[in-house]
Amino acid sequence: MIFTLITVLGAAAQVNDPGVLTRFRRDYPALHDGEWWRWFTPLLVQSAGWGQILFNIGSLIVVGVIAERRFGTLRWLVLYVGIGLAGEAFGERLDPTGAGNSLAVCGLAGALATLLVLRPGAATRPHAFVVPYYVACVAGLGFGGILGATIAPTAVLVIMSVLLRQDTYTGVAFFAGVASLVAAGALAARPDQHGIGLVCGAVAGLLLFPPRHRAGRVGPEWPVPARR
Repeated sequence: MIFTLITVLGAAAQVNDPGVLTRFRRDYPALHDGEWWRWFTPLLVQSAGWGQILFNIGSLIVVGVIAERRFGTLRWLVLYVGIGLAGEAFGERLDPTGAGNSLAVCGLAGALATLLVLRPGAATRPHAFVVPYYVACVAGLGFGGILGATIAPTAVLVIMSVLLRQDTYTGVAFFAGVASLVAAGALAARPDQHGIGLVCGAVAGLLLFPPRHRAGRVGPEWPVPARR
């Protein structure tokens, strides 16, 4: 969880010195003038205050732990850093002075949504719940502001709390993944940075699909004949 610690330290630094946010957030004229560190430092600070700080750090912990267990450490790093940096490329047009690690977390969530669709039988209950809940948070914010970010995840919380009580929830996990990808696509079409991050993560998750022994098996295991 080194990235969680780095993100916490970045938040602490900007709270202690507000000038840190100005020096680290997106600033494309400054980037083109040679401040190369602005390609990645926007992932270390948060531009929208305490609400964003708490939500993004909490999301990184919860989504990040599930993603690392499902994809492994190396793939986690590729998803988080790769999608985070790719998201900065869209920031010049969509949010040229913003900052935050939510784009990188969206990459993890998008990849986990792909895994729900491709291998729902291997999903744990936390995996099947957290992905649609997180997507509902960012999609609700994108489409309806604070009100949408309150109503959408609350609806997901109620619905999934009921559906995931079943002993077998493979179908629930599959449709949770499908619904998450549909919401991500709709959000990206607005366009919205979080939606783009989710879609990029979903595609990357397909390319980085974890090996069968890591993600779990859906079908039966066939016995291997003993050597004579």
